[in-house]
Amino acid sequence: MALIELASEYLRMAARDFPDGIAIVQGRREMSWKEFDGAADTLARRLLAAGLAQGQTVMIVGENSPEYLIICFGVWRAGGVMAVVHATFGPAELDYALSNAEPHFLFVENSYRTNAVAAVARSDIPTRIFELAGGVEPLGGVAPFLGELPVVDPAALGIIGYTSGTTGVPKPVAHSHGTIAHGTNACATIWRVDADDTVLVSMPLSWLAGLIILSITATTRGAKIHLLRRFSADEALDAMIDHGVTFIFAATSMYAKIVNAWRQRAAPRRFRLRCCISGGEARNEAVFKDWREITGAPVLDSYGASECWPFVTHDPGMTILPPPGSAGKLVEGAKIRLLDGDGNEVSEGEVGEAQGVAPCMMLSYWKEPELTANAITPDGWYRTGDYARVDEQGFVYVLGRTGDLIVVGGENVYPAEIEQVLSELDEVAQAAVVGLPDDSAGQSVAAAVVLMPGAAVDEDALRAHCAARLAHHKVPALIGIVRELPHNASGKVVRRELAPLLLRLREFEKT
Repeated sequence: MALIELASEYLRMAARDFPDGIAIVQGRREMSWKEFDGAADTLARRLLAAGLAQGQTVMIVGENSPEYLIICFGVWRAGGVMAVVHATFGPAELDYALSNAEPHFLFVENSYRTNAVAAVARSDIPTRIFELAGGVEPLGGVAPFLGELPVVDPAALGIIGYTSGTTGVPKPVAHSHGTIAHGTNACATIWRVDADDTVLVSMPLSWLAGLIILSITATTRGAKIHLLRRFSADEALDAMIDHGVTFIFAATSMYAKIVNAWRQRAAPRRFRLRCCISGGEARNEAVFKDWREITGAPVLDSYGASECWPFVTHDPGMTILPPPGSAGKLVEGAKIRLLDGDGNEVSEGEVGEAQGVAPCMMLSYWKEPELTANAITPDGWYRTGDYARVDEQGFVYVLGRTGDLIVVGGENVYPAEIEQVLSELDEVAQAAVVGLPDDSAGQSVAAAVVLMPGAAVDEDALRAHCAARLAHHKVPALIGIVRELPHNASGKVVRRELAPLLLRLREFEKT
């Protein structure tokens, strides 16, 4: 396949090759590739007629819908820039995104309109607000521009995605039109996506994973996009059983919820899944074992970031699976280096701070030069902020964030290693490990564990399992069984909220 430089050209190609094929399904609604491409083209012309100039930004606030995708492709075809924010952003986060992106237009769903209007009023940006609604043509009352559409420079800014990191402060990840196209083509090649696939998109389109790595990757090959308005375990299960989903990318906790939904209703085993990818959370081998027994498909891993992707994953066409705990191997075009505290590369098999290069590298954190300099080295490598190791076969093991490192009596303890051991137990749905202050050892290991529905296991049994698998200093001194873990908008565990919870539990146990 010839290299395509623009995501909107992939859409045009899909409309040419599969005009009557189904592009998007949401509920009972279906849209063909010809209709999708035509709607994006018409919206591009309406945007131009309404005054959008090349390089200007359009922000969108809403949940998943075909119109969300139409707006993105329409903006790109008009030469504009998309700015995507989580619909659940609070006032401070939305204020930051508005001041950073300076959107010319803002499309917002009615449910979020009050907050969006208030944020625009607080700003000094002359943003025009338009309706975003399912089944309603965006800018339907504007007569389309009839001239030639602009020529879009692949190197120009194409999207700003506002990540919801574990610090709670959004980071404005900026990608060019070209890197969007190159990265999604690489993902489609790695995961062998083709026009026979049905890709489940249950992640929010406001996440770059949901919009780019899933939806646009599907578009590059004309694969059907089965779009859920928001994640629901029951709706995801229905899509897999009744609509022939072949590809799913989800966080570990989402897999656990779907497995539980299957058990609750003893659903049939009519699955066509061929590729299941996890990412964003530590693996849970017990859940993934159940998933494979139920669906017949293993869960492979993916490691990367909105700033640098695709990076590490596994080829679903290979019969040999990665070793437990491994995210897979570097993809073609990606590189990794692991550095010690002095900035020197570590030896094979040793742990180091990971830096990476991938087919799709961000341009910058938009208008944040200091953040960008902290994230990208002078020679162009992305500082992942994770500890990792690579074995002699090239398999990559991610051991956790550098800020989450626990030091017990001078010994380094990596949370992911303990979380992996806890997740081996069938009773464990999710586990998260943090360090707590300790007068004698500096820090002690503490774990919060969420059990599978109906499971019964106590702290002593969990600790005994860890003691049989881990060195003494790695065994959690405290294990708390909790109903749920604190998560941010992206589904990642917020460890800064977990530590106080476990501290309170430790103090309670002392009384």
